[in-house]
Amino acid sequence: MGDRPEFSGESPPSESESNKQRSPSPAPSLDSDDSKDGAPDFSGESPPSESESNKQRSPSPAPGLDSDHSKDGAPDFSGESPPSESESNKQRSPSPAPSLDSDDSKDGAPDFSGESPPSESESNKQRSPSPAPSLDSDDSKDGAPDFSGESPPSESDVETRLTEHKTHEIEQKPQVSPAKVSSLQWSKSGIAWMVPIVLAVLVALYAGFYHHSEELPLATLTVEPQSPVFVGETVTLKCVIESLSDWTYKWYEGSSSVPVSEGNTFTIRGATESHKGQYWCQGERRDRPTSSQPSGKTTLDIKELPLATLTVEPQSSVFIGETVTLNCVIESLSGWTYKWYKEPSRTPVSEGNTFTIIAAAEFHKGQYWCQGERRDRPTSSQRSGILALDVKEQEINMEISLQQPFIPELANTSSTRFKNLTADVSTVLNKMYSEKFGSQFLGTHINSIRPGSVVVDFVLLFKNIFLDTKNVTSILKEAVAENRPDVSVLPIKLNSIVHKPWPLATLTVEPQSPVFTGETVTLKCVIEYPSNWAYKWYEGSSRTPVSEGNTFTINGATESHKGQYWCRGERKDRPTLSQPSRVLTLYVKELPLATLTIEPQSPVFTGETVTLKCVIESLSGWTYKWYEGSSSLPVSEGNTFIIIAAAESHKGQYWCQGERRDRPTSSQPSGKTTLDVKELPLATLTVEPQSPVFTGETVTLKCVIESLSGWTYKWYEGSSSLPVSEGNTFTIRGATESHKGQYWCQGERRDRPTSSQPSGKTSLDVKELPLATLTVEPQSPVFTGEMVTLKCVIESLSGWTYKWYEGSSRTPVSEGNTFTIRGAAESHKGQYWCQGERRDRPTSSQPSGKTTLDVKELPLATLTVEPQSPVFIGETVTLNCVIESLSGWTYKWYKGSSRTAVSEGNTLTIIGAAESHKGQYWCQGQRRDRPTSSQPSRILTLDVKELPLATLTIEPQSPVFTGETVTLKCVIESLSDWTYKWYEGSSSVPVSEGNTFIIIAAAESHKGQYWCQGERRDRPTSSQPSGKTTLDVKELPLATLTVEPQSSVLTGETVTLKCVIESLSDWTYKWYKGPSRTPVSQGNTFTIKGATESHKGQYWCQGERRDRPTSSQPSRETTLDVKEPADIAFLMDGSWSVNPEQFLDMKTFVKDVTRSLLKFNTAFAFAQYSTETSIHVTFHQFQRTGWENQLDSIKQIAGDTYTADAVRTVVKDLFDSSAGARPDAHRILIVLTDGQSFDAPRYPSVTALADEKHITRYAIGIGSAFNSKSAQDELRSIASSPDHVFRVDNFEALSNIISRLKKSIKMPVSSRWTQT
Repeated sequence: MGDRPEFSGESPPSESESNKQRSPSPAPSLDSDDSKDGAPDFSGESPPSESESNKQRSPSPAPGLDSDHSKDGAPDFSGESPPSESESNKQRSPSPAPSLDSDDSKDGAPDFSGESPPSESESNKQRSPSPAPSLDSDDSKDGAPDFSGESPPSESDVETRLTEHKTHEIEQKPQVSPAKVSSLQWSKSGIAWMVPIVLAVLVALYAGFYHHSEELPLATLTVEPQSPVFVGETVTLKCVIESLSDWTYKWYEGSSSVPVSEGNTFTIRGATESHKGQYWCQGERRDRPTSSQPSGKTTLDIKELPLATLTVEPQSSVFIGETVTLNCVIESLSGWTYKWYKEPSRTPVSEGNTFTIIAAAEFHKGQYWCQGERRDRPTSSQRSGILALDVKEQEINMEISLQQPFIPELANTSSTRFKNLTADVSTVLNKMYSEKFGSQFLGTHINSIRPGSVVVDFVLLFKNIFLDTKNVTSILKEAVAENRPDVSVLPIKLNSIVHKPWPLATLTVEPQSPVFTGETVTLKCVIEYPSNWAYKWYEGSSRTPVSEGNTFTINGATESHKGQYWCRGERKDRPTLSQPSRVLTLYVKELPLATLTIEPQSPVFTGETVTLKCVIESLSGWTYKWYEGSSSLPVSEGNTFIIIAAAESHKGQYWCQGERRDRPTSSQPSGKTTLDVKELPLATLTVEPQSPVFTGETVTLKCVIESLSGWTYKWYEGSSSLPVSEGNTFTIRGATESHKGQYWCQGERRDRPTSSQPSGKTSLDVKELPLATLTVEPQSPVFTGEMVTLKCVIESLSGWTYKWYEGSSRTPVSEGNTFTIRGAAESHKGQYWCQGERRDRPTSSQPSGKTTLDVKELPLATLTVEPQSPVFIGETVTLNCVIESLSGWTYKWYKGSSRTAVSEGNTLTIIGAAESHKGQYWCQGQRRDRPTSSQPSRILTLDVKELPLATLTIEPQSPVFTGETVTLKCVIESLSDWTYKWYEGSSSVPVSEGNTFIIIAAAESHKGQYWCQGERRDRPTSSQPSGKTTLDVKELPLATLTVEPQSSVLTGETVTLKCVIESLSDWTYKWYKGPSRTPVSQGNTFTIKGATESHKGQYWCQGERRDRPTSSQPSRETTLDVKEPADIAFLMDGSWSVNPEQFLDMKTFVKDVTRSLLKFNTAFAFAQYSTETSIHVTFHQFQRTGWENQLDSIKQIAGDTYTADAVRTVVKDLFDSSAGARPDAHRILIVLTDGQSFDAPRYPSVTALADEKHITRYAIGIGSAFNSKSAQDELRSIASSPDHVFRVDNFEALSNIISRLKKSIKMPVSSRWTQT
């Protein structure tokens, strides 16, 4: 019943497709009930034109007469374009006539929602081919047919249509539903009798149609975006009813009558599969009509977003340094751009369908996913699955055992032996495994050496490879067997195969992103190990460095500096590259902008208050500064800048800027605003009559402002702000003294400017009688003896005579304009005043004011002295002069009766008082103002006495001898409580304190002049210094030591030492050894018979006597060294690599060294080695006179280089008593070689044997073979210590190292006497 064609989500069928689809369809049953659900739905499409409508309907088979197709409504064309007029005709023309009892009208009129109603002509064209309805049709049940929007059919139209309908029914009879065949037996007679009835029914029906009311308003539905939509999108459906108003809208889904939403807009946010369906709307209102026609149904189809698919290459585990490529693909649609993300960040790490990680590192580990974006819908895809990327490294830990005796010293990991052994093991292992594994082998690392069997735990480092454990084990055993037959490998224990990280570049940034424009950004790159890295900086995916060095500084950051930065290290040695650092995304933001507002708007008038405000919307913590013009100095601070009483000087451009403690520290400056300040209009004042006026007159003042209007005027007096009157005219009637003053006016108005400039002030003078004015010189008070002059003046008028009065007396004390008092005294104190008289009016003036004359004594100078008299010679005496009253005094000092000042200032200081300072002193003050001088002070008598004298004595008398004790004493007879200080020469710094100064062990440095002086707490605080005494110190006589013999002293020889003192007599002599003060012998001669090792040491002598000096200076020390023997063996390289000339140079070198050491107690031996070792001359065989011939006779034996075996042979066979080696001699072995040996691994056991015999070894490497590290290590293995290794470029250069070799050998060169 509800089935109708649905084309939602696809284009409507073309005409031909429509014909093909519909033409073969069997005719529906005559009692079909298609109309139950209402009219056809064309929602989402334009209404079909007349021709399209005909084309669509023509091929359809005629429904059965009792067909009930109308029950569920018209066909649904939602989602397709409506058929054109021609298509409609084609589709409809062949349709069979409906059954006469068809029930198409049950649910009302046809529904053309979403399309314009057909015109009359279109309606006729659409209906003309339609078959006449069955006579049993029930179209009228729900009311007359609705032909709203078209003209009612005429009677002829009805007849024509009925005939056509009958014809179609007959033609389509075979297509009648089989269910109705039995009851619908058509015949010509059956049709004939029904025609009149049908015509009558149709006429009635059309008459009803004609009188039917207008159609209900139609609800129109639109949807955005068009279906299909994608999961997650927002869908907006709108419902509009054009006619009438006050509609409320309800939304329905499918055939449900329960609304899913209300309102003219229905929004679905985050669309999902559950939102699929057909939606339609309908309007409702309170007034008639209470509802609209329902809109057409629109089908909403929801599709899944396209899926992003992520693939990775390689599929297997990723190792440090490998390149990893991730691809992102979206199969459906086009125009995708791709972005890559790493959990948990939502900031893309890369863009593009491919994301390549070059040289994978530890920090690349993580979870990655991608997503597509595009401009058109859908704008994004589903996220890809998450890929977990793991980056691995590896290292192999192994153990091997060295078969050799364990030495306890190896337990100390800081010992030289331990370090040498670990170095040897590392050298051998590195050599073995680099040959086996090539560049994949990075090196070894020694972890520990265990006591016992000497197990070496070490680590083999490999470069990012997977190794088969069994294969590694077999390779290691093979390598050890080939290179170290003396080392047995324990079952190799593979502790683990793990990953060793490549060096990682660590990137830091200061400040943290985001940064603000103009800031300085510093990026640092650090690689912790190893060393010697060169750093390069990259931006984005570019492989071209943007900078080099471990620091990359961006000065004045701008928008252009935004981007992703990373760094990497490079070096010459392996590893040559580090892992790249993390990628740092640098964001550069504009500084926040300061916004400036001003109130009131410019221009402003002088005197107005202007308020400027500065606001920065973003961030907080701002402080604001205000600037004027181009100045960089702020004129104010705070977010508000208020100019109170604007003036011309405030004109200019103002701008503000924010500052804060945190980043950013400043904002962008605001725009500049120009402040224009104009003068206020000026009020002009006039007065009539002109001043001065006299009491009783009328005065008129007027105020006028020329510019602007609406002024009211106010009048002011003096500086008062309270008006005395209002109006443009101010009148004073009957002027009195009280009206005197300054008057001014000002205008006020409602608009700006609200006030004018005040007028100029006019002074109103109301005159009284002329006034007598009295002046006095000098001003009171005056001082006794001064002259006082009083004057009386009347300025106005003339012809005045003057009289003077005292107190309240009316009897004049004097006449004339001047009154003079000479030699003022106490009796002149009082009040004085004057008055003028004249013949004309006025006959008298006002009396002057009274002036009071006060007469005072002069101020007194007061003198004080410190210390009180008497004083002592050399003391400092301070006299002070003070005048308590008044200020501005200068002081002068006088001595005796003289009026000539001896000093000035309030203090007179006598430093170092002497006899000449005795006398009488007094002072007096002087000043510029009155009074100009004070009374003199009292007279002070000063008495000066001599200081007590210090007396010095000395014991013994000068001269004294070095080492003697000298005692100096200081005494002051008068007074008590003296402390004494001692001085040398002219120095003022004491060398000692106390009444006695003792010099113990006098020396040359004590020579000089000494004196003393006493000091005490009370006066006098010091005495006179004593006289100076000169101390002369002489050297003690010198003991001179001689020794016999002068030449070298060998063991068993006799040595004679003699001691002599030339000056004075009666000396006895004593002998000493080393620092000991105990004599080893006495007498001027000391003989050692049979010198031995025990006699080595430093010897000296000294003389002693009874009189002064009691001892001499000790003699200089002489060192006795008894020479020890040394056995020196030379081991020369005679292998194939040494040519005959070079071998001759080697022998010459041996001769030169031997010759330089023959003078010592030495014996020599010569040996040569190649494949075998030959001992040519033993210590027994060495001839001290014919040794050169012995050396010349040695011939080169040639062969391979087996140095370690040669050293072993010499150590065992030559340094033995059977070969003449002396048990008490130093043992020295000098090895000469021109290249690396074939048996270097045996050095540890050989050198251990040499160490047991206490043989000092020197290694001399000749030629370029020793430029390599391994060859140099071999030389260090031979030598006893690193400073016993010598290298020369060729055999000719051997002579250059003889002196260095001799110095290193350290022969007992002190075999002669050395004296200090």
